[in-house]
Amino acid sequence: MKRFITLALALCMVFGAALNASAAEIKASGNMWVGYDYLNVDNEGKTTDFKQRFRTQIDIVASEALSGTVFFEINNTWGHAAGSAGLANIGNGSGGALGADGVNIQTRRAYLDFLIPSTPVKVRAGIQGVALPGAVSGNVVLNDDLGAIVASASYSNVDFTAFYGRPYDAKDNGYDDSESSVDVYGLIAALNFDTITVTPYFVAANVGEDVNLPATLVADKGLTGDTQWYGVALEATPIENLVLSFDGVFGKASDDDGGFLVAGKAAYTTQYCVPAFMAWYGSGNDDDNEGRMPILDNGGDFVATTLVGEGAVGPMSDSVLGDARGKWGVALEASEITFIDKVSHVARIAYVRGTNDDDAAGLDIENWSDDDSAVEIDFTTTYNMYDNLDLVADLAFAATDFDNDNANENVDHVFKAAILAVYSF
Repeated sequence: MKRFITLALALCMVFGAALNASAAEIKASGNMWVGYDYLNVDNEGKTTDFKQRFRTQIDIVASEALSGTVFFEINNTWGHAAGSAGLANIGNGSGGALGADGVNIQTRRAYLDFLIPSTPVKVRAGIQGVALPGAVSGNVVLNDDLGAIVASASYSNVDFTAFYGRPYDAKDNGYDDSESSVDVYGLIAALNFDTITVTPYFVAANVGEDVNLPATLVADKGLTGDTQWYGVALEATPIENLVLSFDGVFGKASDDDGGFLVAGKAAYTTQYCVPAFMAWYGSGNDDDNEGRMPILDNGGDFVATTLVGEGAVGPMSDSVLGDARGKWGVALEASEITFIDKVSHVARIAYVRGTNDDDAAGLDIENWSDDDSAVEIDFTTTYNMYDNLDLVADLAFAATDFDNDNANENVDHVFKAAILAVYSF
């Protein structure tokens, strides 16, 4: 009997050790916020919304060479039930109406990370965030979640990245496979020196004839046929506390005129704040509706101001004045302003003007001619109430001057105000 018990204990120890050795470490992180947003577009009406969002990322780590990640998001607009007839409270943003129950979980990311044995090459495969370089303020061409395979490696002072992604595919609609998708290929090389980092990149997209693209990409962004982008991001610290940044990118769709965006920024860290000067120029469309650079998503990740690009800290009102393409602007900014412990501010004033031709199609509050302009003032305050909890107040006002060729010629100003509580874990 003793021998049997001893053998049983030994087997339990062996199996326990095996299970422990194969067990993965689970890590969770994310944030949750609840906020109120007010937007007044003069002569176009007012919107007021209470919104909330929950994001969580779960990493399943087997070792330094292997892990998996899933990233979920839940959005709710109070009083809102999304979905068509018979499908109430199903879909993005639903579940906020009376009764609350909704099916609205979004799978933002789900991917594997692994190292190729005996090499420095790391591979990430699955739905993931893919961002092209942006030293000044994000990248206008692509910075979004995307089904992709990304391989990266470092050699000496150079970091290499190559990727393939498929952002759109319409073969389920009965189209031929070879003409129903968009396939994207990219190469990025970051050259790191003592005081400067230079990151050139190249991206190509093969766009099938039968792709079911979003209407905005077809009508406004010119993503057709074979499209290519050539870009560079540069960041330098020539002296202590001074950071100089530059972005330049040129993109061209087949049979269409190419377009470009260039931007520069100088920021200097002082004891009291970080003052900065930023300027950009994005080519616009001519009277044939060509000349503005094509992009792969909504273009809002190059944040020029709170209202130009996705610069809003509050729950909504991103890109109210469109993105930075087809516009030029200059801005003075001061960030990390602190007068009271745990309270910081960001202040900005900017002048923005359009670069599209007066006869270009689709001129509106987002797409401006060279006779349309605005002066925008932004102010954001963050109170770090606890280590993991921030209270944020976000304000933006733009005094616009739209020409009579613009569909929104009667809009004289835009005002946005938001307040939200953000819990990070």
